[in-house]
Amino acid sequence: MRNKKKIKGLLLKQLVLILFISCAAVMSPPGGPKDETPPELIETFPPDGTTHFEGGRVELLFSEYLDENTVDRAIAILPSLKEKPDITYSGKKVYIDFPDSLFMNQTYIISINRDLGDEHRVKLSQGIQVAFSTGPQIDQGAISGTVQYSKDASLNLWKIQNELDQIKFYERVPDYVIDASSEGHYEFKFLSLGEYRIAAVDRTLSGTPIVSDRFAYGLSWLPIIGLGSDENVEGVNIQIPDRLGGIRMISAESFQESWGRISFSESIKDVINEIQLEITDDDSSMVNADFFEDPKDNEKLYFLLDDPMNGYISIKSKTLNKWNTTLVDSGSIRVKMESNIDTVALSIVQPNAKYQLHIESDHIRPLKIIFSNLVELDQYENLFSMLKDSVLIPYTINWDSPISLSLAPKENWEPRSTYNLKISRDEITPAFGMALKDSITSITFKTSDYQGFGSLIINSHPNSNSSIIAELIKMEKSDTVFRSVVNLKGTTTMDNVPEGNYSLMFFQDSDSNMQYSHGRIDPYRTAEWFYHYPDTVKIRTNWDIELQEIDLNPIQ
Repeated sequence: MRNKKKIKGLLLKQLVLILFISCAAVMSPPGGPKDETPPELIETFPPDGTTHFEGGRVELLFSEYLDENTVDRAIAILPSLKEKPDITYSGKKVYIDFPDSLFMNQTYIISINRDLGDEHRVKLSQGIQVAFSTGPQIDQGAISGTVQYSKDASLNLWKIQNELDQIKFYERVPDYVIDASSEGHYEFKFLSLGEYRIAAVDRTLSGTPIVSDRFAYGLSWLPIIGLGSDENVEGVNIQIPDRLGGIRMISAESFQESWGRISFSESIKDVINEIQLEITDDDSSMVNADFFEDPKDNEKLYFLLDDPMNGYISIKSKTLNKWNTTLVDSGSIRVKMESNIDTVALSIVQPNAKYQLHIESDHIRPLKIIFSNLVELDQYENLFSMLKDSVLIPYTINWDSPISLSLAPKENWEPRSTYNLKISRDEITPAFGMALKDSITSITFKTSDYQGFGSLIINSHPNSNSSIIAELIKMEKSDTVFRSVVNLKGTTTMDNVPEGNYSLMFFQDSDSNMQYSHGRIDPYRTAEWFYHYPDTVKIRTNWDIELQEIDLNPIQ
């Protein structure tokens, strides 16, 4: 009997312990569908908008249990306090302990950014602002707009304090910081009377002074944003460039003792004829070389030395500036040139069996033939036999570089057709490595239907400014860009635009370089005014698309 009582007593103690542990765990019940709902702020105490605030504890209640690791980095007090408040967390609640040394008649904002997540790591969909005032009223000034950027963006706002601060404001921590939403919208609320300057930055750099040559940023076209009492300034739109500075050399490789390839940070298509490169050996003596573009990748460039080398060379790029903008950064890369026995057979990289040549009805678009290795250029003109339905097609060729040539039929390609290329191994000699593997190489490729073209006619309100540029960018292929000047009557026409979907932007080309300028922080220069047309422009074959009554007003 005593043993039974002991066993019952032990079981009872274990049951109580299990119940105690279960009750002590602060977490939502398991099971059910995956939680994808962002946390929401349910209530604040004291209430949002409280006046005559004297400091002390503020309590924030959320709809869900929070991820404790996100709380501290998600909450900031604006404008910044000299003494950082204590922030603590418990379940669905966050406690913020303000110091009692607050400025009189100042509106303070609790800013909660999109880092805040719940226990399931679902983040806020957009930032939250809660306001308290040490005076009799909450400031109601506001600045809002959108940010155009390929990543998540934040906005830094400085209230200008004096004449020197108007120049050097960016060297201090911003007074106000908020995140743009995933769609790019932002709004600073509860701002006081005064003058402000604003900058948009990558979200990872929010809330820090701006180092102009260290990271990308975008400015407004407004030099100063002046806020009257309770004034709301809308449409302060900003674009952040996707890169800082100019195009950079990032690597280089050698394939043999006399040729290699340089890789750049982005496309060099627009600067291919202006980029300045030089090669030196270990004795700093100049090495003569030819440069030619990679026909398959516009971020790469081949180099071919006049004489073979066995040792290191240095490839240097010079800074290329144009229209107060750095297009190419200076740089230097060291690469070892050495002789290798190349046992790989030459091949034709393009075209292949899946290749389709896009053709036009009123223009003969050449076929680009690309080899896997350099070939000798002293070849006969009739290297290939080209056939369609067993009929020999006459053509002309033009060598673009030692690795590619352009072939064009003397009469235009036929649409939706199949062509066959044949080349004899004896007709072409590689500069390095082995000849073509087969005695006769045969390649079949196809042509598309004729490319369709349309026109875009833009009619806007007449404007006295003659420097408005319309920029049309193809959505499926962002490097297809058309630009045209809008005349004083407010009209412009773009002809021979390939069929497809496009985005349309207008900007005031203040520096006359036909490129949008994002502004400069030091010395301060505003960005150029811009306007994104809200709808997709659909170009259709043989159609004139007209856009009417577009209001372009760069004068703010």
